[in-house]
Amino acid sequence: MRVRSLLIALCAVLASAGLLVLPFAAEAAPTGTSSASAGCYHQVGDHWECVTPGAFCPAAAHGRNGTSEDGDSYRCVQDGSYWRWKPAGSSGGAAQEPTAKPTPKPTPKPTPTAKPAGSKCSQKYLPLPDPKCQPGTRDPAVTQETIKSTICTPGYSRKVAPPASYAAALRVTQIAQYGYADRKPSHYKEDHLIPLSLGGSPKSAKNLWPQPVLAGKGKTPADKDAVELTLWRAVCHGEVPLAKAQQAIAKNWRTAVRRLGL
Repeated sequence: MRVRSLLIALCAVLASAGLLVLPFAAEAAPTGTSSASAGCYHQVGDHWECVTPGAFCPAAAHGRNGTSEDGDSYRCVQDGSYWRWKPAGSSGGAAQEPTAKPTPKPTPKPTPTAKPAGSKCSQKYLPLPDPKCQPGTRDPAVTQETIKSTICTPGYSRKVAPPASYAAALRVTQIAQYGYADRKPSHYKEDHLIPLSLGGSPKSAKNLWPQPVLAGKGKTPADKDAVELTLWRAVCHGEVPLAKAQQAIAKNWRTAVRRLGL
């Protein structure tokens, strides 16, 4: 009995000095008590203060959070058949770093363009053609010196006009090049930018383009025909040099009459 009393006294001294951990006592300790530092270790609501990292925790603390004397966060989690204070976020092992979710990349918005994908020529110049595709070309046989025997002769334009089959095939090709959503050929006129009546090239793809027929006021093929007639009369009556008329209508047929002072 004397030996047993001495052992119990020795254990008490070692426990009070923090040199002895009694697992069974910690596991069965009532709320607010612990195997370590009973004066500090206590429960505040659902939270526990002054917990000892890695030590056993009481049943009342199972699944609860706690803070060590150093201010670090811990949680009472099951470790095998026991419950211990482990770093918050762990589940019986070392604390796990949260997996970073990849930042979703914003979906790029389509950029508006007047030149649809796959097209060769731009629609942004309408009711004029794209000057890079159709800058306008002249017939070298028509000069200022030959206008009386060429463009000013009745029936000249019909005489030099390309075959209808040629114009129709070129129109289909160029409708695709311009990326028109409406692919119906009858909705376009294969127009000579520099008209035949002013010495434009009859067959050059740089002088022919698919002009939309269904356009607004002041933009239709009929409006351009009226401008062509005015300039033809001025050239054949000697009011305007042929080269200036060709240059004005190739640049912008909508301003050609005003540009030439007619």
